[in-house]
Amino acid sequence: MLPIAVLVIYLAACLWLVTSALRATSAPISHGQHSAGILMATLGWLLHGYLLCRNVFRNPALALDMADAASLIGWLIVAIALIRTWRHPRFAGIVGGLLLCAGITAAFTNDGNGFTSSQTGWQLTAHVLIAVVAYSLIAVGAVLATGLYVLDRRLRSHRSLGWMQTLPSVEALEAGMFQAVSTGFALLTLTLFSGFVFVQDLFAQHLAHKVALSCLAWVILGVLLLGRWRFGWRGRIAARWALSGFVLLGLAYFGSKFVLEVMLGKHWG
Repeated sequence: MLPIAVLVIYLAACLWLVTSALRATSAPISHGQHSAGILMATLGWLLHGYLLCRNVFRNPALALDMADAASLIGWLIVAIALIRTWRHPRFAGIVGGLLLCAGITAAFTNDGNGFTSSQTGWQLTAHVLIAVVAYSLIAVGAVLATGLYVLDRRLRSHRSLGWMQTLPSVEALEAGMFQAVSTGFALLTLTLFSGFVFVQDLFAQHLAHKVALSCLAWVILGVLLLGRWRFGWRGRIAARWALSGFVLLGLAYFGSKFVLEVMLGKHWG
């Protein structure tokens, strides 16, 4: 019942925040209404965290299956999103969508899993946690990149914004995207370097595809940040690079896990 309760609370907070964002197109955002939505989402986030502690973190090896990994990433994304919208209420509509996605991942959180890891210790746990934080930040960056791409395209076409008036400005979306991606890139770099400590045989541990795609995503995100610093990349070109890196990273993690766990019944390590 707890996963369903988390989903319901997230859904209620999503509707509340999206409604406040829609109303903000014709009147200033009500601080009370916005705060109520944040508090509701925070309650869902706390229950989501308890669910993860009860079902996921009790495993000392932290051998996350695909559903649990998605739930943990969803929980981290909500934390990042709530901090962002608390400081910048114009992100309320985007945060509402993220809450809905996180609620779906919470609903599928497993009550333990059948996978075990041959390696244990705080080093491996730290590596896994850094990896999921990196992925969560880059995922948030990808969501903001999507909003940036859509809004930039609509503005260039000189058409009415319509519901897009609920989105933050291009500048705010761009700044948020680069903050999330740059921090995620730094953690991804640490993840890749620390991961090599645990690699003994890429093929025997079923890590070859994951490592190759992760390194390619790292290169693409590095090029994006270099282009931003050296050539001032922004707008749609920056959004395309950010989305490309995110898609590759998603294939590296969830694509590999799907093939291993669903199709082959195996696990990394």
